[in-house]
Amino acid sequence: MRIRSKILFLILFLNFLTQLAAQEKANPLSRLITLKMDSTTVEAFLEKLVSDNELFFSYNPDLLPTGTSNFEIVNHPLGEVLKGLLPDSAYSVTLIDRQLIITRVEPKPLKVTGRVVEHDGKTPVGYAAVTIEGEYIGTMTNREGNFDLTIPYQFRNRNLSISSLGYKSRIITLKMLGTESLVKLEDETIRLREVQVTPADPRAILYQFRKNINSNYVDEPQLMTTFYRETARQDGNYVGVWEAVMEILKAPYKNSETDRVRFLKGRRADLNRKPKEVFLKVQGGPLGIKYLDVVKNPETFLDPDYEYLYQYKFEQPEMINGRLTWIISFDRVADTDFPCFNGELLIDAETYALVQAEYSYDKKSLKINGPSFIEKEPLGFDTRPENVEYSVQYRLLNGKWQFFSAHSDIIFRVKQKRKFKTEYRNVTDVLVTQQYPFPKRARFGPEGLFHEKDIFSEKIGIYDKAFWENYNVIKPDEDLSKALKEAGQND
Repeated sequence: MRIRSKILFLILFLNFLTQLAAQEKANPLSRLITLKMDSTTVEAFLEKLVSDNELFFSYNPDLLPTGTSNFEIVNHPLGEVLKGLLPDSAYSVTLIDRQLIITRVEPKPLKVTGRVVEHDGKTPVGYAAVTIEGEYIGTMTNREGNFDLTIPYQFRNRNLSISSLGYKSRIITLKMLGTESLVKLEDETIRLREVQVTPADPRAILYQFRKNINSNYVDEPQLMTTFYRETARQDGNYVGVWEAVMEILKAPYKNSETDRVRFLKGRRADLNRKPKEVFLKVQGGPLGIKYLDVVKNPETFLDPDYEYLYQYKFEQPEMINGRLTWIISFDRVADTDFPCFNGELLIDAETYALVQAEYSYDKKSLKINGPSFIEKEPLGFDTRPENVEYSVQYRLLNGKWQFFSAHSDIIFRVKQKRKFKTEYRNVTDVLVTQQYPFPKRARFGPEGLFHEKDIFSEKIGIYDKAFWENYNVIKPDEDLSKALKEAGQND
């Protein structure tokens, strides 16, 4: 059965919460190294170094020094060896657990800000993609249409591409953005008299979607840097904010290999907590994002084995970024007693690739499948999901469709012996801010990987200022910024 519980919850009293002290590990950078190699490349030497010391590494080999050299290391600390190979003036070497992450040191990046609105100049366009033209680097707007973007130095003269479903894409220069930070998008409508739309069976479109997955989506592993934000509200008030930069090793869509998610750095803010409040702890956290890629992990409405559970219907097609896009709505067959979704699929008419999926559990499915969301609850508590919504979005770049963003919104009602009832809302957003093909010679180690039983909020530190450095993030909405500011934790 393909139905999965994307998020599991533990319910605990705050005054009973405890944290286990982390055990200190020996610092691999202080380990003494002895190694000799003649007429070899830095890359080959580095591979030997990490393999002999049971390390893992993540980097783009094209960034490493070229040419061959003789290497002779006798009882030198690993940290000093790495600095000799990759001097601080040119490279940044970060060791997370046993994972070696190498990046090139670039001049200070350019940071720009702006706001995306409709043509009237007032209505914000939320969740619009803001990217460097032709690159896998970017961010998206928040609900108010605001964005911040960090542009690497080498792309300082490139244009920005701004796009959103239902609007015409725009290419703007950084000079234009500096002069006028308000970016207006025009509606994109379809003129049926100019486009011949041939009615077809929606199931035939879904058949073509599945048939063309291997040709539409990337066929080699991709290393994705992603920004992840999770917020929790209790009766409308923010009670927690958790953010992280994650790496996803995205497996090719043509095989069954699973994606892997690794934590790089994160921060949290605990807000408006009272000693006897009930707090829901999210289990799995960022690991759940890989399941929202419904092309890689098809839900029942895309799985041919479960198609019989659904009725599909064509809606009015739309032009998405200048491309004709089929809109297919779906809902359960009336007499089906099985947890099902309802929602919409946006499928590119030329390639049959999935552009976006929006789906949610209906009331009947929540009643059937609701208990699967709860891992454990204290005696006397009754917790049930009231609303469960998901969405996932893909983008076309360099001829291939790529996983770009995902969103979930889950509302729970909590009762304790009928004495009180509270609403708890958990919202998560994930955005791919950068990616490149994963080198065949690199190794994505097990250290830092998320697992199903991990509690995300317990893996990260406190919310601090100037935390993200040169990482791209989703700018907080005004109400979230206000909550953080009142707690003295705003950037």
